[in-house]
Amino acid sequence: MRLEIRELQSEDIEDILEIADELSEWFDDDARTRAIPIDVRYQKGYAALVEKNVVGFITLFVAEGRVNIGWLGVKPKMQRSGIGGQLLAKAEEFCGEMGIKELATYTLGEGVDYGPYESTRAFYYKNGFEVFQRSQTDNPSCPEEIKMREVVRMR
Repeated sequence: MRLEIRELQSEDIEDILEIADELSEWFDDDARTRAIPIDVRYQKGYAALVEKNVVGFITLFVAEGRVNIGWLGVKPKMQRSGIGGQLLAKAEEFCGEMGIKELATYTLGEGVDYGPYESTRAFYYKNGFEVFQRSQTDNPSCPEEIKMREVVRMR
């Protein structure tokens, strides 16, 4: 499998939205129909391609002195093949280009017993992320949120 990671292009948006639709266990209706379609147009992003087909994506934005992951998704049938890790590596490279030492994201906390997010947390832990903030919310589908970050080695 030859994987290519490149900057998002406007023609990738339709493919990204299709991937998001395949990830309904992670992305709720609001994310898939409102937030992701807007964010992929305005956030920095990268697409993962195999044989010229978009199979994954990551979006990034700068806030609070960190590069933050807006969205990260990989086609279900392509998960656990290293694509997510390659997208994170590209995000780390972006951090270096920006001179920003932290890459951050947020997700459901351990207090939420939901398998898909157990694997999400495991993915981030495996890639060097640590929890730096926990919050309780009034959102029934996300009663506990954690913010995670990794310190990026500057090259």
